[in-house]
This record gives sequence, C-alpha cells and structure tokens, in this order.
Amino acid sequence: MNIRNAVLTTILLFASPGAFAHGDKPAPAHGGIVAEENSEHWVELAVVGDQVTAWVSDADNKPVPAAQLGGKATVLVGGKSQVVALSPASTNSVTGKLSAPATGQVTAVLALTAGGKPVQVKFVVPAK
Repeated sequence: MNIRNAVLTTILLFASPGAFAHGDKPAPAHGGIVAEENSEHWVELAVVGDQVTAWVSDADNKPVPAAQLGGKATVLVGGKSQVVALSPASTNSVTGKLSAPATGQVTAVLALTAGGKPVQVKFVVPAK
C-alpha cells in the first residue's frame, strides 16, 4: 500500500460518521415511490391518472417548501415521451399534468430545483 492510500484509509476510518450520514430511506407518504438524489434529497413520485406529483425532502427528511421547488419531468408512457412542467403545489410538492391519463409502467426523469440546487432523479413507477 502506498502512502497516499494509507493516508486516505486512515482519514476514512477516523472521519465522523455524521459526515457520511443521510438517514434511512423514508417510507412513501403519498402512495408513490421514494428515491434518493445524491445524498442531499429524498424525492417521492406518484403518477395518478394524468397527474404527476413529486414531494421533496432534504437529507434529514425535512420537507423542502413548495415555494423553493420547480422543474420538469420527462415522462415515458406507452412508448411516448412528453415533458411536463412541474409547478409548486401544497407543502413540499410540485405537480404537473400529462396530456392523457397514464396506464401501466411509467418511466420518469425529474429535473428539479430545490432551494436553488439542481435535483435529478429517475423513477420507474406503476401508474395508478
């Protein structure tokens, strides 16, 4: 082991566990699927009919205020892709509307901003 690897190993062994903490994955609170974004945010996505809704929480699972959220979702339904603008909704969520109700499996890539920081998450969810 060279000196650089030894120093890095030592730093990682003695670093504060809090420096790497993100917490446990929260359970879906709105019937969707929860995904982690880059250890800084938790995002829950639900697609119900023609509504696409995402709820965003920080690393400590505290809601990010809706006024600090915005972005878009690129949604693939039935082999067709569409981009949906997501606007602030209640509490810590953004929502948008598909051109038609979704059925079956939905793949979505969310490109959001949360408190001025970019958030990108990919989901594969069943439509409800």
